[in-house]
Amino acid sequence: MSYPGTLHEYIKGKVAFEFCPSGSKKTIIFIGGLGDGLLTVPYVPLLARHLENKGWSVVQIQLSSSFKGFGISSLDQDIKEISALVEYLRSNEGGSREKIMLFGHSTGSQDTIHYLLNNGSTVDAGILQASVSDREAPLEMDEQTKQRLDRKAKEMVARGQKNELLSAEHAKYSFNAPITAYRWCSLFLPGGDDDYFSSDLTSDDLKSTFGQITKPFLIAYGEKDEYTPTYVDKKKLLDAWKSCSNPEYWSKNSGLIEGADHRVSPEASRRCLFSMVDNFLEEFNL
Repeated sequence: MSYPGTLHEYIKGKVAFEFCPSGSKKTIIFIGGLGDGLLTVPYVPLLARHLENKGWSVVQIQLSSSFKGFGISSLDQDIKEISALVEYLRSNEGGSREKIMLFGHSTGSQDTIHYLLNNGSTVDAGILQASVSDREAPLEMDEQTKQRLDRKAKEMVARGQKNELLSAEHAKYSFNAPITAYRWCSLFLPGGDDDYFSSDLTSDDLKSTFGQITKPFLIAYGEKDEYTPTYVDKKKLLDAWKSCSNPEYWSKNSGLIEGADHRVSPEASRRCLFSMVDNFLEEFNL
């Protein structure tokens, strides 16, 4: 299937695709998750079409971490590239955009919260959709194997080899992507740079992340997200995030997307998600 739009080269060798209608002064930057790249999240073109009448266009960014690149990248590298796209979109060449909002899906939600905490002054709002914990997500390996693979990654980091690639066995459990010792520890070990959404994080942990966001943000979490372990109560998890957030910025429209899996596949669930986005825009006059 083809989609009309505009391909932007926001920095040399890096592109972002803007779905038609393009050129709006209000723009959403969509950020995919692990293994995602341009056009891999099915609801994004539908979101662009839905927001047309509300004056927003949707730009999907391709990052160094897109597709199989996530294992040799980092959140810091991602937000550096997202920042470059924001700067481009604000420029005359990029359309002189007046409002820019980040919309992260899955691990793109980690990029979104990481950006809001570090570069938040450059954007107007953020949406976190499918903000599941990579550390808690089922990896289909037994505990003994996990401990052995974790131990190897930690040993390499301790030896100053954090940017070296791990074994093919590690890659097998990271969606068959090459992965460095640093990124393995960041994604899959407690306290890693990616560890924003785990259910066992303390109130102090959450106050240092969710509590420090100073731009409006919406949480849209799939009611039936298959990457959330069965022992996690999704509603209690969102309540914990809310209790540690500044009520001035936490959206009252945050919550569970009815019937939604990780990628919001059911049509009715997509309508629910889009309605949450509509209400968020109205809530904060975005």
